[in-house]
Amino acid sequence: MKLYILPQKNKTPDGIVKRWVLIFFLIILVLQCWRVFSLNATYDQGLFLQEIWNTLHGRAFESTLAAELSTPVKFNNEIPQLGYKHLAQHFTPLLIIWTPIIGVLGIWALPLIQSSLLALSGWILFLLGKEHLPGQLAGWIACSYFATGTVIGPSLENFHDLCLVPLLVFSLLLGISKNQKITYFIPAFLLPLVREDVGLLSFSIGLWLIIRQPKWRTLGVGLCLYSIISVIIITNWVMPYFGSELSTRFMQERFGQYLSESSGGTITVLKSMVSQPFLLLKELIFPINNTIKFIITLGLPLAFIPWLSIDTWILISVPLFVALSSQGGNALSVHLRFVLYIVPGIFAGGIYWWKENILLFKGLKLIRFWKFCLVIAFIFALAGNPHRSLSFLIPDSVHPWVYVPIHKQFYRGFKTKKILDNIPKDASIAAETHLIPQLAQRRVLMRFPENTKFRDLNGTINDVDMIISQPRFNLDYAPAFRHQARWVKKSLESLEALTSNNKYSVFHCDKQTIIIRKNHTSNEAAEQCFKEEVNQIRASLKNILKEKYNKI
Repeated sequence: MKLYILPQKNKTPDGIVKRWVLIFFLIILVLQCWRVFSLNATYDQGLFLQEIWNTLHGRAFESTLAAELSTPVKFNNEIPQLGYKHLAQHFTPLLIIWTPIIGVLGIWALPLIQSSLLALSGWILFLLGKEHLPGQLAGWIACSYFATGTVIGPSLENFHDLCLVPLLVFSLLLGISKNQKITYFIPAFLLPLVREDVGLLSFSIGLWLIIRQPKWRTLGVGLCLYSIISVIIITNWVMPYFGSELSTRFMQERFGQYLSESSGGTITVLKSMVSQPFLLLKELIFPINNTIKFIITLGLPLAFIPWLSIDTWILISVPLFVALSSQGGNALSVHLRFVLYIVPGIFAGGIYWWKENILLFKGLKLIRFWKFCLVIAFIFALAGNPHRSLSFLIPDSVHPWVYVPIHKQFYRGFKTKKILDNIPKDASIAAETHLIPQLAQRRVLMRFPENTKFRDLNGTINDVDMIISQPRFNLDYAPAFRHQARWVKKSLESLEALTSNNKYSVFHCDKQTIIIRKNHTSNEAAEQCFKEEVNQIRASLKNILKEKYNKI
């Protein structure tokens, strides 16, 4: 039985891959827009939208949502500062190129950007493959790219800066294959500017040029030096200029096991790793189950062929080292954006292996095994319901059962949009995480119930104008997800505390949304609705906690 969605001898590989590109783009775009509309998009989607929106309005890289994640706020109980720049946490200057699109499309710009970049990357991968392989085989590799969870997962995630990485890497390698210096130099220059740690990936590419591409060896040395210098300058001087988050938070979160001090930059971490070789070896190997699962998942859509290629191992050497040596589960998650550091090397390595073993493509057993692996990889990618993108089809939890049907998701998205459209554009807002993307095109936006105050440019502490809460939204998921049960409890407590001192009064109340406003006089009906909602939701939450958790 043939898989006619894959390039066959009697089919045009270019035409089939173009269909895959278009289908992948449309499906990802629709699902991304659905996530935003149905309130399944969350914090990062709003953070990047606010950051780019502020850049459009002359406040480059500013974000109060990012300020909530700063070291003073997270560890010293400080108030989030207006004017804080996200560059202290991640150096992402290339985000500035998306400002015109945000100006035109607003909230829908980020889904379009992410789906377009990752779809176009698959086409560039196909062109790279055709430089070394027959069109049919290059088409197989490109179609495998579109069917793997390591691409589908990051495509459906909240918008992230790494969506540009596969396009730049494949373009750089295509420039090398075509011996086109300009196609090489532009992405090589841009890679470390995507985000501060992408320079580690470009260092691996430079190392690969030195070892495997003799004609490009000099440029490989240059790329390695450029990558090292960029990472050192950005992480030790540029980012610390905007804040201390890299040394006091991110390095501790990812590499704290090597550090004896409470803070440290990249050079400090490297020195600590070298001085503790046995600890480093342990971190690279254990937990061994997670490491093996990670390696298997990466190679599965290409029938594990990339792991036979020396080119693969060189191209992913530094990013894989960083992922394995880090603590925490995010670095080894195949559905999160971090896997995009490794994905380009996996697929490019597969191309270079097939170039040396092209006769094996005629072997029916290997092709059947590849088909089997590809189908399994695709099934796993969808079964995990990445980032709740398929929650209208797949339950969020089976035991206990949590499923919000599509008509309810559509209704809550439609009703929420109507309510939020009436919120003043210049009002300072605190809202729950699932509402953040809807409200992000404003200068002051905080996450409720974590923060309801901000410090302005003069240092004065201010209360936000309005607080928007949808406790029933999180209540739907509370039977299976403890953190959302906590959000319901904390939101109710905060709403009651804020309205009890007469600083805030009920501005709007219904079965879905509660809005309280500063210096507002509420009517009796709104007050009664608020009391009834709080009592009903608290009783429902109590029953859920009694049945599932016994306590929260």
